[in-house]
Amino acid sequence: MDSDPHKETGFQFISIQNPEDTKDREKRRVARSHAVKQALRSKRRPQEGTLGSGIGASGQMLVPWSIFAPASAYGPFESIMGDSPRLRALISHTAARHAAEPVFSVADPVVFQDFGSVFRTDLDDPALLNALKLTFAFAVTGGNVDQECLDYQGQAMSTIRERMNSPEAALSLPTLGAILLLAGVEARLGMRWQVQLHMGAIRQLLELGQSRTIYLTDGIKRAIFWQDLNSSIMTGSDRIIDHTTFAELQWKRDPFAADFFVLAPGFEKRIHLFTNDYVEVLKDIHALQCVQDLPGYSCQNPVEMLRVDNQQASIGSRLVDLPKLSPYMEACYLAAYLSACMLCCKVWRHSVMPSHVSLHLLRKLQESNGDPFWDGQIELLIWMLHMGGSFSPKGSVHDDYKALLQENHDSRFTGKYSSLEELVAIMSQFIWSEKAYRAQVEEFWEEIHPSIDATQ
Repeated sequence: MDSDPHKETGFQFISIQNPEDTKDREKRRVARSHAVKQALRSKRRPQEGTLGSGIGASGQMLVPWSIFAPASAYGPFESIMGDSPRLRALISHTAARHAAEPVFSVADPVVFQDFGSVFRTDLDDPALLNALKLTFAFAVTGGNVDQECLDYQGQAMSTIRERMNSPEAALSLPTLGAILLLAGVEARLGMRWQVQLHMGAIRQLLELGQSRTIYLTDGIKRAIFWQDLNSSIMTGSDRIIDHTTFAELQWKRDPFAADFFVLAPGFEKRIHLFTNDYVEVLKDIHALQCVQDLPGYSCQNPVEMLRVDNQQASIGSRLVDLPKLSPYMEACYLAAYLSACMLCCKVWRHSVMPSHVSLHLLRKLQESNGDPFWDGQIELLIWMLHMGGSFSPKGSVHDDYKALLQENHDSRFTGKYSSLEELVAIMSQFIWSEKAYRAQVEEFWEEIHPSIDATQ
């Protein structure tokens, strides 16, 4: 029996009879689809060989699909974007580079969370394509919903509604991804009920998937977890899952690094103020800090990224679930969350979350600033204000941190520190990493130091 040469070589050749054929949309679509399939297959098994161009039996020129997929700064995502000029224009904006996170990463492809590893497909799904265009367009407008955004949103939601009427059609990775992207935009807008509506649909599909055969990729599970957690922090929406839901996100302490899982001195001194659950989370963050500060350590390989991502998932999930006993205790939780965000994993350092967490932390610190609690916890407050201010976005939030610091410097902080090194000595009592925090804290210090000096 004759064998299929395409199966043997792993290449698909496209018939080109004249130069204009390279512009044919159908040929380009086939080429892109094959490129994606081959890229995904190469992750599962080694390449069995390579083959150059050739001549077919009919005398037609045979051209490998690779000529349609030029090298790009966007890596695998380039071959997935297809022939959509608008999508290419949107993704070219700096503002859009991190817009799709935490569903998947484009700007700095993370091996366990790029488009291909999450969806195992290309962008020929209308719901996913329009949700992605909405996500990028929303980022490019600076967080404003214009007519273009509304058009993409309407088209994506229309397709999703049709599919939700049929369980078999709805239960797919592209549908899950489209819903997650819609929820991400609404979370950025602070639309709690809309977020809950979409995440509720995700929960229904997950429950449906338990009675049907569907393969959920590791990437889509991480996307669901992080979008659910992030949305809860940003809007206060109810969570549909936690860090124990998916086996792929399970994490436990390393018994060979038991000395890392301890409280920092500043927290140990104040252990009587905190619940046991919070204390255990602080120990896990301290361990993350210890690993970060190991000489030569760099969280760059996929195995290490997965481990850190799982540890951060456990930390973040448990922090969000802690009881909200008072504004100052909520500030403690948020400061711990922010410090964990900025440790190790390059993905979340550049996501939207640090700016949102720093905003929420600021609001709780402003709300509780007059509470006598802080009069006895001055060093803890110094750490929180400088962590929040250092990782806050430039603008009104950043300025409000400086104003609150100025106010406390004139009262509570008098005589506590007068140099950057004295400040670092205080912050080192809590959660502190030279590699992860020093540059931002030093920059923030240089911003506020002249204004503090001017009042003395």
